[in-house]
Amino acid sequence: MRLRVRSDVMRTLRVSVNRYVDEHAVARPVKDLLAVAIATVAVILSLIAVVIQRRQQQRTAYQQIQEVLMSEDVQRGRWMVSEISWGRREFPEPFTSDYYLINRTIGVCNTLAMYVRRKMVPRSWVLDMWHHALADMAPATHELARRHQAEMGYRPWAELWSLLDEAARYKSTLTCCSSPRDLTGKAEKPAS
Repeated sequence: MRLRVRSDVMRTLRVSVNRYVDEHAVARPVKDLLAVAIATVAVILSLIAVVIQRRQQQRTAYQQIQEVLMSEDVQRGRWMVSEISWGRREFPEPFTSDYYLINRTIGVCNTLAMYVRRKMVPRSWVLDMWHHALADMAPATHELARRHQAEMGYRPWAELWSLLDEAARYKSTLTCCSSPRDLTGKAEKPAS
């Protein structure tokens, strides 16, 4: 709809300029120059519209995957995977609801990694928000993938591995990775 309106506006503008040029006996080279200028402006406006639309699509995709990642089940599964990584919990028995939950949770993270790789969501947004959770999940995720490979003959979650590695190395500019804050919100003084 926007593109049609924009093209209609540009067509009207071109017709108006042509009419003005014809009525005021502007020389042909000036008319051609004006036509080129109008076409250039149209291309620039179209490119700007494409960039704005792409960013809006990224925001929408990020919001949707964020809602899934923050859902109660996926959040519970993420904590279970992290607790397995930390040695506070054992892997659940295969074919139990908890086993399926951690597999689903890792699958959602795999989808997130695919969105990052295909630039459907900005990498920096994902890493700023999720680098600690992804890094915490990595050891148990690798072990579960090893078990799946031994049982089924393939390594699942192909999209996820590079994002997990990047999350482990990532240092955010946010306070989680910079100066720690006390509960009043004031930065603590670094130890000397």
